[in-house]
Amino acid sequence: MFSIAVTCLAVVSRLVSGDLQQQQALSSAVSAFSQKFYQQTFSTTKSSVFSPYSVHSALSMTSLGARGDTATEISQALGVTSLGASTHLAYKELIQQLNTATDVELNTVNAIYVNPNYNILPQFVNDVTNYYSAVASNFDLSAPGGPEQPINDFIAAKTKNTIKNTVPTGTIDRNTVLLLVNTIFFNGTWERKFPAYESFSQDFHKADGAVELLLMMHDDRTINVKRDNVNGVDVAELPFKGGRFSLYIALPQKVDGISELEKLLATAGKVDDLFAGLSPVRLSLAIPVVRLSSSMMVSSNLKDMGIVKAFSPMAADFTGITQSAQVYLSHVIHNAVIDIKETGTVAAAATVIDIVATSVQLPPAESFVADHPFLYFLRDKQTGLILFQGQYSG
Repeated sequence: MFSIAVTCLAVVSRLVSGDLQQQQALSSAVSAFSQKFYQQTFSTTKSSVFSPYSVHSALSMTSLGARGDTATEISQALGVTSLGASTHLAYKELIQQLNTATDVELNTVNAIYVNPNYNILPQFVNDVTNYYSAVASNFDLSAPGGPEQPINDFIAAKTKNTIKNTVPTGTIDRNTVLLLVNTIFFNGTWERKFPAYESFSQDFHKADGAVELLLMMHDDRTINVKRDNVNGVDVAELPFKGGRFSLYIALPQKVDGISELEKLLATAGKVDDLFAGLSPVRLSLAIPVVRLSSSMMVSSNLKDMGIVKAFSPMAADFTGITQSAQVYLSHVIHNAVIDIKETGTVAAAATVIDIVATSVQLPPAESFVADHPFLYFLRDKQTGLILFQGQYSG
């Protein structure tokens, strides 16, 4: 049995590019993969969060050991056929850039855990460690708490205890050849924080007509906005400190327009259009305080996306990993968390009596109020890479 553990996290923002053409091609592939994965995984889910980068990079790492039709299916599902072997070079550069980001806390880590009783080809381990900076180690079937415990401890440490118990007890047994792990942790502050005292509860209108009272962040500010009346969606960009990463909110103009927006983004190239043509507008802004988490097995979703033979005990070809046994993918586990808030707590009191001439400030003429279901994207503006995506429906 061959297993993958994929884990990721988001709290909230930053990246760079070496070979610009390869980076752009890789980012476009991740964007397209993200929409396909979203359609397969969250079509009936209300609020959601996932990291397309985490799933895509873990599968790309796995493809180093795939051969024949198995390799072709993975490459096609990831959208990297045109990149070929340069996919791994692009990821090597990308990982280096992610882990040297400034102004925000951003860290992505890969690991490979090997069953010492199997003859894993040294070239595969070398490639995983070289291209993906993976930490290589053996897992211990006799470990206290089970062989999963040290791996879960590693994931928890790399995500600052935000993601725990990723690999369920009983996942690893003597037939498990190896596990591949990816984690991403992101923590950034808004370029302009929301005043905590401006947060208050207001009605959130759900697509089915129900109304829920939710805590919303409020502020009057100038941000980049696009009103796309043709496709019926408004897009707002909330930049993080440093300006490289932003959270984009795609808000349907109709309260029940989320399904139409999801269908639109299933069309090739449409997701990239969301982020084009925004311009500065002073407006009254209101978005919910959001905390979402997900924990899921996504093997069946990946099969629906075309990765079929990799999961077949008879048809899988991972002879680039080992030639001493027939191995296949058993589990693909994905966990994610996102926490969108005012960022920081301010407590102060002051009494000032100051008598001055009145200066009248007119309120903004426009507003962007995310009071009904929307999509969100945590994205690197420099490369176009989507690190996290999801839907919020209250």
